[in-house]
Amino acid sequence: MATPIQMPSLSPTMKEGKIVKWLKKVGDKVSSGDAIAEVETDKSNLEVEAFDDGYLLQISVPEGEVATVGAPIGYLGAKGEKVSGGAPAPAAAAPPKAAAPSAPKAESPAAKPAQQAPAAGGGEGIAILMPSLSPTMKEGKIVKWLKKAGDKVSSGDAIAEVETDKSNLEVEAYDDGTLARIVVNEGDLATVGAPIAFLTPKGAKAGASAPAAAPAAPKAAPQAPAAAAPSATAGGQGGAPRREAAPTASGGGRLRASPLAKRIAQERGLDLSQVRGSGPLGRVVKRDVEQALGQGLTKAPAQAAPAKKAGAQPEARAFGTRPEPQSVPMSSMRKVIGQRMSEVKPGVPHFYLTVEVEMEAAVKIREEAKALDVKVSVNDIIVKAAAIALRRSPKMNVSLQGDQVLHYGTVDVGIAVAIEDGLITPIIRDADLKGLQTISAESRDMAERARKRALKPAEYTGGSLTVSNLGMYGIDQFIAVINPPQSAILAVGAVAEKAVARDGQVVVRKVMTVTLSGDHRVIDGATGAEYLRELKGLLEHPTRLLF
Repeated sequence: MATPIQMPSLSPTMKEGKIVKWLKKVGDKVSSGDAIAEVETDKSNLEVEAFDDGYLLQISVPEGEVATVGAPIGYLGAKGEKVSGGAPAPAAAAPPKAAAPSAPKAESPAAKPAQQAPAAGGGEGIAILMPSLSPTMKEGKIVKWLKKAGDKVSSGDAIAEVETDKSNLEVEAYDDGTLARIVVNEGDLATVGAPIAFLTPKGAKAGASAPAAAPAAPKAAPQAPAAAAPSATAGGQGGAPRREAAPTASGGGRLRASPLAKRIAQERGLDLSQVRGSGPLGRVVKRDVEQALGQGLTKAPAQAAPAKKAGAQPEARAFGTRPEPQSVPMSSMRKVIGQRMSEVKPGVPHFYLTVEVEMEAAVKIREEAKALDVKVSVNDIIVKAAAIALRRSPKMNVSLQGDQVLHYGTVDVGIAVAIEDGLITPIIRDADLKGLQTISAESRDMAERARKRALKPAEYTGGSLTVSNLGMYGIDQFIAVINPPQSAILAVGAVAEKAVARDGQVVVRKVMTVTLSGDHRVIDGATGAEYLRELKGLLEHPTRLLF
């Protein structure tokens, strides 16, 4: 049967993509991992890979047209195969809703109690968990069960159709066996990582697994939270999806990844179970591996559970090591603050702090670098100072993800870059550990590629703070809007000569105005003030950047 090629989610904010160019034509042979089309997203132009071998049977979305995430853009199958019934699939997703109440009526009484015990799939039973099918998905609705209790299931079979916040997608089985019990009925919701059904492993008796599920609860209990936890911390920082539990289970489940992604991961020593897949149904593809390598993921999951207290002064770390951020539930006080602030300013409740900084010493460093034929701008010095100030003010190095506050163990600073039709914020990773010359080179390279729409998702997602500099346009002072899910942004004005009072005399100094916009749900005014004081000290005495 022809397999649809779906429009993937290539960025955290992507809802649709435009086909810029088809790299394969109808009739061409395609191998898993091959780039088949170039897609324009809201951030940059990226390539779409094939996830199976076959022939390109049909192109559903021509060049220049737009498709929503999850919609089929083409079909893949055997040579000469007809595409029958595949194209209308997305439109047919709605009718099952009307039929939802009638189909599972007989199972309804049993299903309700089962939902109270998510761990009931222990013992011989294998829990089928609600997957994370989009970067922003928190829960999904079962539109239609494609298999019924008692049906034989093979690994890779579509067993249910799920409605997400983006589109309707199919959930696959990752083991062979028999569908023993359906926990979540058609039309009902389930959170990501929660069990929606249970599978009896191949070779076991189907009738025995369902009653045995309840006594085995303690065994399965650790599995569900383990799979659900990463989805709460994902945010563009590269958390692991719920599928990672399957490869380590005794049932021997599988991890979906393209052959090319597997090969690159093996060559680079990357543990694929730590990589979040962005392909259809969470399949790990080449770009996911590249993003994970760019974020420093290795075969060291122990880094994800540091023992030190969140928000404490981070210890020195070797360059190239990037510990995972710590997810900490919001305290009751912070929740109330967030609610009250949101009432006053809907969305992200901003607060603003402004400070004037004398830039005499910073400008002198730039002039000295220029004399040595080294390209360093004032903005590079600001980025470096902003990064070190973040490292010294760990309460600022946070972001809000639902009801969780992420405390970052790395210092990644965004730089706002104006492009032809908007704004994008490339991220300087480990900016606190890099020298001015490296920051300068990276900034110029990413700004240039941003204008060509050639940045990869890993290069513009993450971080807790962005530097937005309009001083080059002659703007003295302005207020910037926070770029979610980051928690702060620095609005930098022009460096200009200004008369100031020093020691009872009026003197002329090079002065710059900086305004901090902070997310009041996770950052207080005093925290922002301490950060600006640290930043001001670093810029006025830039030799401190060396220590």
